[in-house]
Amino acid sequence: MNQALNAAIERFGQLPGILQWREKRFDRAFAANRLIGTSRGIFDTHAQAARAAPTSRPTGYDDVDSSGLYQDRLKNVFPGDYPMMLWLQRVFNDGARKVFDLGGNIGLAYYAYQRLVDFPDDVSWCVNDVGPIVQAGEREALVRDPQRRLRFTQRFEDASDADVLFTSGCIQYLQHSLADQLAALPRRPRWLLVNLVPLHERWDFWTVQSIGSAFCPYRIQHSKTFFADLDRLGYAEQDRWEALDRECWIAFEPERSLDRYHGAAFKLR
Repeated sequence: MNQALNAAIERFGQLPGILQWREKRFDRAFAANRLIGTSRGIFDTHAQAARAAPTSRPTGYDDVDSSGLYQDRLKNVFPGDYPMMLWLQRVFNDGARKVFDLGGNIGLAYYAYQRLVDFPDDVSWCVNDVGPIVQAGEREALVRDPQRRLRFTQRFEDASDADVLFTSGCIQYLQHSLADQLAALPRRPRWLLVNLVPLHERWDFWTVQSIGSAFCPYRIQHSKTFFADLDRLGYAEQDRWEALDRECWIAFEPERSLDRYHGAAFKLR
C-alpha cells in the first residue's frame, strides 16, 4: 500500500507544471545555502558545472577555508575509515614510510588514525590541499604534531616522492582524474589507497554540490573506466569495498543518484 502511494505521489510530482514548480522551489533553496550536501544538475565537463553553480557562494574549494568543516574527524573515525586503516597498516608493515595524503584537509586522517593504526616512528605524512587549508593545517600542526612528522604542500608533483598515495573523499572535486594526474608523475607511488569515491555503473558526468561554504563541481566517474585507467598505469587492484553510509542525492535525477560510495587498494606491478 505504501509503495503504491509513494509511486502515485512521485507520478504526480512529475506532472507538467508541478515539476517546474518543484524545480524552481528547490533551486531557490539550493542557492540560498539551505540544502548543504545536495547536488543539482548533470553536466559533461567541469567547466559546465562551474558555470551553472549559483553565484551566492564561491565556486570550488580553491579559495575557501574549509578547515573548520570536519573538526569532528580530528579525533573520531567512521565506518568508511576502517578499510583504509586496515590497508594503511599493511603498507606500513610492507615498509612504506612516506604518505602523500591528497585532499587531506588539515591532516584529519593523520591525527585520527593514530589511535588505531601503529604509525612507524619515522613516518612522513604530506598533505596536499589548497592554499587556505594548507595554511590552517600548518598552524594546527604547531600545536598537535610535536613530532613534526606532518607537512603540507599545494603541489601534486610532490607525490613522486611518496611510497603510498592516500586519498579519501577528495578526487571527485578535482578537475582532472586521478589516473591523469598519476600518469604525469615522473615516479609513481608504489601503493594507492582510495576511499569514498562516487562511481556510477553507467555514466561519467559532473554535477554541482553544495558544501555550505561554496558550490563545487562534483564528478561522478564511470566505475569500469575508473578501474581500467588505473590498471593501464600498472596498478593492480588488491581490494575493493563499498561505503554504505554515504550517498549522493542529485535533485530530480534518481537514475544518476548514488546510494553508496566506493574504495579500493592498489599496488604497482
